[in-house]
Amino acid sequence: MVNQYLKLKLLEENGRVSIYSPVFEGETLSEYEKFLTTHKELYRDDIGVIMARIDNIKEDGESDGYLRCEGRRSDRVGALPPSFDSCKLRLYCICVRTNILILGGGGRKTTRTYNEDPQLSHHVNILQKIDREIMMREADRRIFIGDDNLMHGKLGFYI
Repeated sequence: MVNQYLKLKLLEENGRVSIYSPVFEGETLSEYEKFLTTHKELYRDDIGVIMARIDNIKEDGESDGYLRCEGRRSDRVGALPPSFDSCKLRLYCICVRTNILILGGGGRKTTRTYNEDPQLSHHVNILQKIDREIMMREADRRIFIGDDNLMHGKLGFYI
């Protein structure tokens, strides 16, 4: 996935929390929508747990440990659900701020770590690239967070 164009699509905002998901050029569904479509039948209970965590974040923001840190210390990639005891699915995301979340893709976790699984590693790597691009754009104000808890600026870019 070299030099692929994407746009960050606003999925939901309630004045306190904004939720985005990347949509790649030529595709109609966001990464999060593809995740739901792919897994909703076989992993109904896991999807319910993940959606409940997202609902918690929409109410409280991400300040209470609703996400499990993934990726590297230098990025903001996390996973849902934070407690993996009974869930087989992982949804990877970026916590831009406590009130801004970018939902990516994910899948069934069958290995000890995400980077041992090519599919899960792929989803995390995409989010790490997106996060690096957002951080660079925040640094030079091409993307900024408004008082409305929305990301403003050029939300389409190549990774």
